[in-house]
Amino acid sequence: MKRIRLVGLSMLLALIVVSGCARPPAPIQPTPDPVTLKFMHMGVASDGRDHNRYVMQAFPKMVAERYPDIRVKSEMLPEDAYTKSLLMQLSAGEGPDFFEWWPMRQLEELARAGYLQDLTGMDILQAFSPEALEGFTVNGRVYGLPKGFSMMGAWFNKDLLRQHGYADWPQDWDSFLELCETLKSEGITPIVMPGKDWWFLQFGLYPLAASVLYPEEPDFDKRLLAGDATFAESKWRDVLHMYKLLFDRGYVADGPLETGAAQAAAWFNDGKAAIVFGGNWDYGSLTASDGSGSSSDPAASSFERGFMPLPGNAPGKPLFLSVGPAGGTVINKNTRNLPEVLDALAYQFEPSSPLYVEFKQQYRVFPMFAGEDLGIAELAGYTELMRSGRSVPFSNQRWPVGVAEALCAGFQDWLAGEGDADDILAAMDRALLRAR
Repeated sequence: MKRIRLVGLSMLLALIVVSGCARPPAPIQPTPDPVTLKFMHMGVASDGRDHNRYVMQAFPKMVAERYPDIRVKSEMLPEDAYTKSLLMQLSAGEGPDFFEWWPMRQLEELARAGYLQDLTGMDILQAFSPEALEGFTVNGRVYGLPKGFSMMGAWFNKDLLRQHGYADWPQDWDSFLELCETLKSEGITPIVMPGKDWWFLQFGLYPLAASVLYPEEPDFDKRLLAGDATFAESKWRDVLHMYKLLFDRGYVADGPLETGAAQAAAWFNDGKAAIVFGGNWDYGSLTASDGSGSSSDPAASSFERGFMPLPGNAPGKPLFLSVGPAGGTVINKNTRNLPEVLDALAYQFEPSSPLYVEFKQQYRVFPMFAGEDLGIAELAGYTELMRSGRSVPFSNQRWPVGVAEALCAGFQDWLAGEGDADDILAAMDRALLRAR
C-alpha cells in the first residue's frame, strides 16, 4: 500500500520556472524525522512477565526495516491498567495511534463513542474471512482486524491422567469432579489456578456458563442489556457454586490468590498439577515452547499435553464450547498518522512478508474460521469439536466494560472469605445498570 506524502512548499516553488530568469540553487532540505506510531497491547501480568516478544520486539524492528520513515513504539500494560488508561486517553481525544481491543460488545462501545477508525471497504480487510470479521463489525461497518478465534478450556497432562486410569478427557461435570477426586486421593494436585490477577478466573467461569446457562437461554445477554433479565435471577448462581466447589473440595492448589500466571505455568510444566484453565493463547507458556513459564526440570516438562473444553454439562446433556472471536487491532479515530498505521498493518498481514511469518508464529494458535486444522496436536481435539457448531462466545464479549471485573473481583473476595454468590451477582447487576 502506497502512502500519499504532502509535497513541501519549497519543493513546489523550486519547480516553478520563471521565464528568462536564472533559477538560484534550491536550498538543501533536511531529512524529515521518522513518524512515530504509538501502539498499545494488553498482556503483561502483574508479576512483570512480558510474554509477547512479537509486540515488543519483532513488530517495531521489522516495520522500521521495511519503512525507514516509520517507528513503532509499543507499550504493554496489565489488563486493569490497560483498560483504564486507554479509556481515559480516548475520552480526552488522545491515545495511541492503534491498539489491541476486544471484539463484540466492548468493540461496539468504542465504535459508538466515535473512538475508532472505520475500515469498511479498505483493501486490508481482504486478508480475513467473513467469520473472523463478525466480531469487529457494528451495523455493517468494520472497525478492527482480528487474530482469529479464541478457545477457552482446560490444559491437562495426558500422561498423568493415563497413569491414574483416564485415557479420555471427561465428557460431563460429574465425570470431571470424579477425575479431580481421583487425582487428589492419589496425592496429585488436580488444578493450579493463577487467581492473583482477576481476569484468569474467567477461564473457568465462562466454559461452565456455556453449558449451564446458554443452551436454555441463548438470548440471555440480549435480555440483560434490554433490562429484561438480571444476573441475580439467572443460572449464573449455579455457575458460581460449581466453580467454588473446585476450591472448597481442595481440587485447586493452595494459595490461588497469591499465584501468578508464571508460577502457575511453571507448576503445570513441572508436572506438579494436572490441569490449568486457559485458552489456545496459552500454547507457548504451557508447552514451554517459547521460554516463558518454562519448567525448571526439562525431564518433567516432556509429558504430552492436551487441551479440551471444561465440561459444565450434566450427564446426557450436550456440551457447549466457549469460543469467541479473538482480540484484534483497532485504529484510533484521532490518529494523525493513518497512512503510516495502515502501511504497518498491511505489511503485517501480507502473506509474503517476513513480518507476517513472525506474526503467525506468535498467533498461529488462533484459527481464522471455526474448525480450522491448525496443525497443532494439542489443539486438534478441540478444533474438531468446534465443527459441531455447539459453541457460545465468551460471556464478557457481550457485556459492557465493568461487568466481568465485578464478577471476578467478587469471586476473589469470596475465595478470601468475604461475601458470597449473591454479593457477586448483585455487584454484576449494579455494574450492568451503570453501563446502560
